[in-house]
Amino acid sequence: MDLEEIVAGWTEQDGFEGELVHIERLPARGAIHSDLAVDPRLADLLAEKAISRLYRHQARAVESIRSGMHTVVVAGTASGKTLCYQLPIAEQILDQPRSTALLLYPTKALAQDQLRALGELGIPGLVAATYDGDTEREDRLWVRRNANVVLTNPDMLHVGILPNHGQWADFLLRLRYVVVDEMHMFRGIFGSHVGLILRRLRRMATHYGADPIFVFTSATIGNPGELAAALAGVEVTVCDGDDSARGERMVALWNPPLDPDDSSVRRSALTETTDLFVDLVEHDQHSIVFSRSRKATELIYRWARDRLSPEKKDRIAPYRSGYRAADRRETERRLFSGSLLGITATNALELGIDVGALDAAVINTFPGTISSFRQQAGRAGRTMRRSLAVLVGGQDNLDQYFMGHPHELFERSPEAAVINPNNPKVLEAHVACAAHELPLDLADRGYFGNNTEEAVATLAAEGHLVARRGRMVWNRTVSPAGRVGIRTAGSNTYTILDVTEAEVIGTFEASRVYREAHPGAVYLHQGETYVVDQLNGDQREVRVRPAPVDYYTQAQQDTWLDVVDTRSETSVGPTNVFLGSVRVEQKVVGYQRKLIGSGETVATEYLDLPPTMYTTEAVWYSIPNSIIDRLELPVDHLLGALHAAEHAAIGMLPLFAICDRYDIGGLSTNYHPVTDTATIFIYEAYPGGAGISPMAFEVVAEHLRATRDSIQSCVCGDGCPSCIVSPKCGNYNEPLSKAGAVSLLDALL
Repeated sequence: MDLEEIVAGWTEQDGFEGELVHIERLPARGAIHSDLAVDPRLADLLAEKAISRLYRHQARAVESIRSGMHTVVVAGTASGKTLCYQLPIAEQILDQPRSTALLLYPTKALAQDQLRALGELGIPGLVAATYDGDTEREDRLWVRRNANVVLTNPDMLHVGILPNHGQWADFLLRLRYVVVDEMHMFRGIFGSHVGLILRRLRRMATHYGADPIFVFTSATIGNPGELAAALAGVEVTVCDGDDSARGERMVALWNPPLDPDDSSVRRSALTETTDLFVDLVEHDQHSIVFSRSRKATELIYRWARDRLSPEKKDRIAPYRSGYRAADRRETERRLFSGSLLGITATNALELGIDVGALDAAVINTFPGTISSFRQQAGRAGRTMRRSLAVLVGGQDNLDQYFMGHPHELFERSPEAAVINPNNPKVLEAHVACAAHELPLDLADRGYFGNNTEEAVATLAAEGHLVARRGRMVWNRTVSPAGRVGIRTAGSNTYTILDVTEAEVIGTFEASRVYREAHPGAVYLHQGETYVVDQLNGDQREVRVRPAPVDYYTQAQQDTWLDVVDTRSETSVGPTNVFLGSVRVEQKVVGYQRKLIGSGETVATEYLDLPPTMYTTEAVWYSIPNSIIDRLELPVDHLLGALHAAEHAAIGMLPLFAICDRYDIGGLSTNYHPVTDTATIFIYEAYPGGAGISPMAFEVVAEHLRATRDSIQSCVCGDGCPSCIVSPKCGNYNEPLSKAGAVSLLDALL
């Protein structure tokens, strides 16, 4: 069966319960080529790979890089962005074999893929190697001494290369190119860290006498030039457009059905996704499933494996971060070779990895941004054959918004990516790292900005920096880099130990550990379920044991916050809206066990864990007493109205500010001592903030109107996950009032 027949079968045959709400057909297109003079030695090597001409956008990018301009290459999936920087690097090494290049990737899998691609070019004198956390100790010395093209990630640059720059002196003084691949992934708090790491790299390159050219590649986003400039602190030239060839692509929107007995509940998107994935694999369609969480990735793999025929069940695999390096490499090998027929993955495989000739991509719920949706959909169809992408709608506000407004997915402009390198905590951390690498002086404001002195003063007051001969020197014996986690606002990770085998099976981010790896929590690993026996904060260890349970766990978390300062104020109708800093205190106090499938609560357990506290940015709505009096709601209904409005506002904010709902937290109360009124807070879930709150403050009226409309138009009765029920509520979504939220938002507006 071809893809048309398979999709038709979903709607015409028994066994598929969802609704095909839309099919978008993106027609095939031909390539536009451009002549560009290439070194004859290189041209012969490219000809062996059947590359005789470059696409027009590739030629423009290569010319820009050759001319010495910091360059951003923006194009779609499978458009040949990699060749845009491979050619200048290869030409440089053919002319000057001692020249070096540093290539940064957001994931280890992408670095491994690009290492293979560089090796296949066969450039004489080009010695490429990966240098990351998976590189064996004995191999690292060889890489430093022999490789002239090093592929790594921001984590290793931050903690392994820059603090030990003396070992890299020869490499740094000959550094000609720095490539930042898949730049759009470096946003939010992660991007804020990466921006300061790149400034530290520029500083060290200058120290050794180098002035490298920066090359960025990106999927289509709203502000590629602005983001690249913010990341590296340099002026850039943007080369956008996509002149590559593409086969026809079908994009289907599949909405799980409503429960006939309860219009507030839809069939699980996980179940629907598994149905579609199993059918594609059984019809020999090479397929990938993208999910937003590790848990979803593991569940779909587990359920699909249980349902597939014996000859197919061993030809699928899961892929996510947290696995051991050996396990990831083996899955990558099977994927690249084509021996896998299906794979379930997080966004670790969303990026420009050559995943072979995939026929279909199934996206389990909207991935958070239109840019990511288009990237994931583009993973299928790397040849001129027809391909299929399917978005399976979840119960989330945005999922159902797009199910009802499919044109927005294809016509809406892609989002702009936001970073905040002026985040005080992030800036202080990297100024400390820079001081350890090389004493600081006033000229370093050129790298780290006008807030450098404030960060230096804070570090000096804490005794971390001291003044010597007019420069600020690191005053500790240990490098600070190892204590600065760059993937989240927290630092360090927890090791996950299987106590029955005394074997490390993965890692966990410290920022999520109390909420998702508390004692009694269910943890999934390669399709198997484990239960957490012990969480050891001193040893940063989560001890788990295998347990074939039929339930999952959901944590309960208490939150309180205080206003630290107010920077801006505006109004919407009679409501005052503020932008400023808040101090958040959170404490996981218990959890529920819920049956897989039905979601029925079978037990509630209480916990005594330490609180976490941090200061971040927020927007809050101070609701006048006159509105509260006019609504005439009993206290419990008022709390439900405030809580429901808070949830819906968080769910709709990604339409306006570029973020994921998991980047945002909320608190609603019928009285806050600072505002002296009922108040709704929407705050950033990272210390110092990542730049989301100022964007939310600018669109406050449009945001509240969209929030009101999304609740009002929902077909449910008393509230559901498509309007006011939140999948991450720390209070088990109690209390909530849909009608009260609509009345409240009407009054606010």
